[in-house]
Amino acid sequence: MQKKKIVIKIGTNVITNEVGNLDLNVIKHIAEQVSIVRNRNYEVILVTSGAVGAGRVLFDKNNKEETVSDKQVYAAVGQVSLINTYTKYFKKYKVGCAQILVTREDFRDKVHYENMENCFLNVLKRDVLPIVNENDIVAIKELLFTDNDELMGLVALQLKADIVIVLTSVEGLINGDPKDKNAEVVSEIKIKDLKNAKKYITKDKTTLGKGGMFSKFNIAEKLVENGVTVFLANGKRKNVITDIITGKKVGTRFTPK
Repeated sequence: MQKKKIVIKIGTNVITNEVGNLDLNVIKHIAEQVSIVRNRNYEVILVTSGAVGAGRVLFDKNNKEETVSDKQVYAAVGQVSLINTYTKYFKKYKVGCAQILVTREDFRDKVHYENMENCFLNVLKRDVLPIVNENDIVAIKELLFTDNDELMGLVALQLKADIVIVLTSVEGLINGDPKDKNAEVVSEIKIKDLKNAKKYITKDKTTLGKGGMFSKFNIAEKLVENGVTVFLANGKRKNVITDIITGKKVGTRFTPK
């Protein structure tokens, strides 16, 4: 039986703590959940943020005006820390990891696109876990993704994913002001209700990440229109990935036709 493909996108605020360091307990738990899902006949692709944040904490924290050069250094140093951390925790479950760094150009150029697709498929064929991130080290402005939500969407469409799970710092799409105690998580948004649900979106951005709910909703909308089921949930929630896969009501589900 052919395995279903799941793309899991992990936001910066999910795998970092209040001071910006990698949250090892969260990464450890993600590795545990992913290993369980893989054993249930799913192919998993991780799209992760966090390299720049992981590198930034190793340098002068008083540097308020960061240059492109600063961020390149942070990404170069942080990428090593990030992939080593993932590798360490996945090794416990005998899961091998492959680091795949991309820029927007890889999706615009036919040769790059096909080479990258072949790389993904061959990695999955060998039962290795692809861990994808934007190559901030070499990506100049015109090659940058708007955020890793965009990267997640492109990878999901390229690999014809069945499910996309977006792990973020909120419980899901809220039907009001998140600060309002009476506001609730919208449990499901069907494709016919997408336009109406947009009224709940505010153009906010998280402290460490580049994206926000507006970006996530737009990518979810595009994926749903292409037949992909999308989940938006709190990545720090216990068993969030395995609960979603086993059908429990977690976060917001975007349902295609």
